[in-house]
Amino acid sequence: MGHVLHAQSPLTEAGSPPAEASPTEFFLPELPRLLPFAYHPNAAQIEFASNGWVRTMLGECFAGEEHLLFFLRQRNGLYGPLTVPYAIEQRARDIADWYQYVTVIDSFVSDRSALGASDGRAREAFAAILADFNGATGTRTDDPYVRAGKDLWRRISPGLSAGQVRRFAASLDAFLHGCTAEIRAKLVNEVPDYESCLAVRMESFGCDFIELMTEYGAGVDMTDLIPRLGEVHLHCRRQMIIINDLLSWRKEHAQDDKMTVVRVLIEREGLGLQQAVDRLCELVERHERAYIAARDAVLEGPLGERADVRTYLSALDHMMGGSQEFEYLTPRYFGDGSVWDGTTSGWVDLHAPVTRFRSEPHSPEGSAA
Repeated sequence: MGHVLHAQSPLTEAGSPPAEASPTEFFLPELPRLLPFAYHPNAAQIEFASNGWVRTMLGECFAGEEHLLFFLRQRNGLYGPLTVPYAIEQRARDIADWYQYVTVIDSFVSDRSALGASDGRAREAFAAILADFNGATGTRTDDPYVRAGKDLWRRISPGLSAGQVRRFAASLDAFLHGCTAEIRAKLVNEVPDYESCLAVRMESFGCDFIELMTEYGAGVDMTDLIPRLGEVHLHCRRQMIIINDLLSWRKEHAQDDKMTVVRVLIEREGLGLQQAVDRLCELVERHERAYIAARDAVLEGPLGERADVRTYLSALDHMMGGSQEFEYLTPRYFGDGSVWDGTTSGWVDLHAPVTRFRSEPHSPEGSAA
């Protein structure tokens, strides 16, 4: 890899954190952010409307109003407007609702009192969702996951080609398969190796439907070109997963989730927390630059003459940049009540109820400053 431009954490030359740093904190360097991002012009309206959809369609999934409001305060309804900022408003709204839907599922996968209690029961629940997702009959209509999935299918599938429709159903199947693998790893207390972790995360992060929703938002169909975009998608996916695992580590650490590359580097490869963070930050830059190189190679070749390909690759740029923007701002990762101040680098406390990027670590006594 070439010269790493992002700022390194303040380690000693021996690679150890300074003496005053707590092992329950880490320093997040500035990530390169070489890709553009933008907010949809109607981002606020879309977020609010999507919150209403969650209440109506998925409210029953939550133990009560307090739990529903806890979820809504995470601002998950902004993920859609940030990842398809130039989509027509209805499609941006569809995509916002879709991401809220899978995020609700993801939330309960990590909850041992809900879907995360048993991989067997989770498989049964997921089978019901899949059986009726595309309009099949004979499954439970009182299940909020099924009802919400059918609503999304009804709204989104008419805007997809036949190939995209097949991918839509397959992408949900892959996501739920990945979620089941995450549940099992947590229940048996098993941390995978790096490549095995990434293979599961490709599914549980929703890479297939993220790419499909990017196409839907841009109004293009890349189904026939997927094999020719393999290098682009490989580095796109790895960059996004590593960034997500870095910025969500406070949450994943608290929930003892196993399927995260931060834990893999610590528990399987023997790195310290800060060493793992620094290694992953380097990999973020490596994959981001490799993505840009692969994208440019496509644009400079025969495919680059096609308007739909150029539109898609521009949309993919904004999807990656917007996803990272969301992960900085969401209280889902930094604590209920956190309010982002635009800072993208600093010390992160794993145990404070609400944290932010701090210019200095906590005092040795661990008191909040």
